[in-house]
Amino acid sequence: MAAESSKKASDPMKRARGMLGVNPMIGPLMDHIREAQDDVLNEIEAFAQDWFERRHEATRTAFDTVREMHSDGVDPGAVTQAIVAWQQGSVQRLAEDVQLWVDLCARCAGKVTKAELEAGKEGVEKAARQAKSAAKTGHATPV
Repeated sequence: MAAESSKKASDPMKRARGMLGVNPMIGPLMDHIREAQDDVLNEIEAFAQDWFERRHEATRTAFDTVREMHSDGVDPGAVTQAIVAWQQGSVQRLAEDVQLWVDLCARCAGKVTKAELEAGKEGVEKAARQAKSAAKTGHATPV
């Protein structure tokens, strides 16, 4: 009875190994997806670095604006201009954030799509080679 339950438990594993071993698309897919993952992570890292630089700039300009507003002899018109200039810079940074985010998403989607297409092409080529090899081997085996 123990042997029977052990045999039943191993059947799904055998089927899984068989499916993975027969499917020639798994290897190329995994290689390309790993490469795409590395590329996407590099893109995100660069985006984050630029984003933090813009946040540092926003902080610096905010403090510069406050310092300018509280300096001696500043008239209300100059204060208003300083605030407007800081707000314009903030809006420009936000617009840049959105544009760079859209660009990041497009680049990452392109990298993953390219990886999937290349993996599919390699998988089909590998399957064709295996089928051709199996066909040749089938004729060469005596009955």
